[in-house]
Amino acid sequence: MKKTYIILSAIAAAVLLAYLLLPKVTFEETVFPLEKGVTLLAYDDQADGGMSRIEFGKDGGSLSFRCTLGEDTTLAAWCGLLWNFDPDSAKLYRNWSLVDSLIFDMEAQGTQEVLVKLWTYDPDITDIKKAKTFRLLMKELPLQKGRNRVAIPIDQLYTPDFWYEDVKTESGNKHTHMETAARLEIAPGWNQARGKSFSLKIHGIKAIGMSSFSFGIVLAIFVVLTIIAVGRRHQVKDETEREDEEQK
Repeated sequence: MKKTYIILSAIAAAVLLAYLLLPKVTFEETVFPLEKGVTLLAYDDQADGGMSRIEFGKDGGSLSFRCTLGEDTTLAAWCGLLWNFDPDSAKLYRNWSLVDSLIFDMEAQGTQEVLVKLWTYDPDITDIKKAKTFRLLMKELPLQKGRNRVAIPIDQLYTPDFWYEDVKTESGNKHTHMETAARLEIAPGWNQARGKSFSLKIHGIKAIGMSSFSFGIVLAIFVVLTIIAVGRRHQVKDETEREDEEQK
């Protein structure tokens, strides 16, 4: 039995050493500053009869955005920033299946929260001619006055109930389709006051991650080794008890 444990320990040590020496598969993609295949626009509600106002421009290597939501509460009000990833072809959308976190480097004034929205192509639902049919994943991003460097774990993004109602699909469909990220959006937080201006100065946005495939293999091997060790221990115990019974 001792020999078995030595062999299993040697295998475990070799597997762990191999894992530490293997190159890690990392992922990093810049959303802003803009890279090839990414387009950016700022939007408001004026084309739909709203009264929101925006100011938008570049300040050196940063992006400046200011918005004042319309004060008339009988009208819907919206504004925001939208990054489109290769919008002309579903085959060219960004593959974010390895993404662990979204990193935001920005300054904020007049707001304590913005909404981060990630829209992904869902082959069962999405009509590329209808923007709202892309799967919506979102998360509230808390901000403090001044410069913020904030990370959102990608698994904290959620699909809100109203999206299922808008596209008339069942809420049981939970697939996020990170392999086809189509666009990223920043919009005012839920409680942004009407008529009160807020501004953002964005220095950078990145999607980062690391593949967990190697770790999964190592974990599976350790589970197998544990099962073998426990099974061997029970086998020796049963044999010992059997011998004791025979001696009696």
